[in-house]
Amino acid sequence: MALAALFACLVFIIWLIVRDCRLRKSVSYAVWVPTCLLLILGSRPLSMWLAGGTLTPGTEALGTMGNQEATSLADQLFQLSVLGASLLIAYSRRVRWRKLLAANKPLLFFYLFFALSVLWSGDPFGSAKRLTKDFGLIFVILVILTEKNPMEAIRAVYFRCAAVLFPLSVLFIKYFPDLGRSYTRGGELMLTGVTTQKNSLGEIVLVFGLFLIWDSLDIRPGVQKRLWARMRWDRLVLLLMALWLLHISQSKTALLCLAIAVALAFRGRFLSSKAASKAVLFGALSVPFLMFFTHDFNWILRPIVEALGRNMTFTGRADIWEHITATTVNPLIGAGYWNFWGGTGGAAIVMAMKTPVPNAHCGYLDMYLDGGWTALALLLTVLLTSGLRLANRVTAGEFERVKFAVLIAAILYNMSESIFARLSPLWFTTLVALIDFPYLRTVATRATSKVSHAYRGALITK
Repeated sequence: MALAALFACLVFIIWLIVRDCRLRKSVSYAVWVPTCLLLILGSRPLSMWLAGGTLTPGTEALGTMGNQEATSLADQLFQLSVLGASLLIAYSRRVRWRKLLAANKPLLFFYLFFALSVLWSGDPFGSAKRLTKDFGLIFVILVILTEKNPMEAIRAVYFRCAAVLFPLSVLFIKYFPDLGRSYTRGGELMLTGVTTQKNSLGEIVLVFGLFLIWDSLDIRPGVQKRLWARMRWDRLVLLLMALWLLHISQSKTALLCLAIAVALAFRGRFLSSKAASKAVLFGALSVPFLMFFTHDFNWILRPIVEALGRNMTFTGRADIWEHITATTVNPLIGAGYWNFWGGTGGAAIVMAMKTPVPNAHCGYLDMYLDGGWTALALLLTVLLTSGLRLANRVTAGEFERVKFAVLIAAILYNMSESIFARLSPLWFTTLVALIDFPYLRTVATRATSKVSHAYRGALITK
């Protein structure tokens, strides 16, 4: 039965991808570079797949954030190949680097600071290597943004990832428990699918599910406006898989963020105003500060948290947060990029808690540990400037609203998970939303409106 299910699953995946390639003829073969990277970021390291993909007990304690995690030659070569191929593609398309950097100064300063943090890191080589991989995501993203039709390329990349990862996750959980299930150190069963941890499974559903919904609801020329008429059954099947995976993963953070992102991406005209978007942005950015710097607003958060089946300890995360104070690292510059949990500071917390701790389970605290208040200030600048830019563009079309929704989801997701400046599907997608890539806009007619905008990179010279 398992072999028959595997065969049917592979046939279904191949059919979905071949059909999508035929439907999106404007998308070049180059998009397979970011697609392959996202497939690995959204599942397991290449070395693990080559070794059979089997999870070992206690995998959840390592996660993908632990900076002491061993990396194989296969993983290093894969990352180098993706980065090299992306650079070659971007160079061949004559990207105007100076114009790109000038349009993204806050993000550039964010990475420059962490490049300097290598100087005081306890593991300079490790920090530099990890920062190179993270900064390299920008070049991979340029492969998508320099396509003739970037919006169609983005939808192609995320749909193809969903077409592979969702069916395989269902298959692994149902028929290959050695691949799709794992156990915590306490003996609790985790349904992981193609990932290594249940929260990672929730993350890929959040990311790829949102773009799958966007691709499903997008109205193309000549298509009727009724939902049932424009919803293709293959997308519907994948969405049903996504909902089931989100349910069984029990990732409440991903569930809440997906609901908020969908509401923001497909809101009505009144709620899609610039003023409403700015209010949402400032509200989202204020939540981490209200949560960690005061106790007066717990009465606001408690009903929401308890409605999701959690308590104010955030499933034990608060125990980790109690061990991180303003003096845990240098409050101004931190311990260096992605260095704390592999150093003496992280070891002290692990010893005090008597359990492996791969990260702070909070993106804002991990930024503080990496770069102190300076890193947090730079991060806030990036989120605020990008958020205001996107809020001013939400009336331009669904693409801008989807990017704004991704940014808000990332801001909220990092309250209980850590993905800022970490190799993960959500951070990759957040960078897609953050990067200000100047576009030349051409007018195109669509069924839903008199005017819509198709984008072509202005950084490409003829």
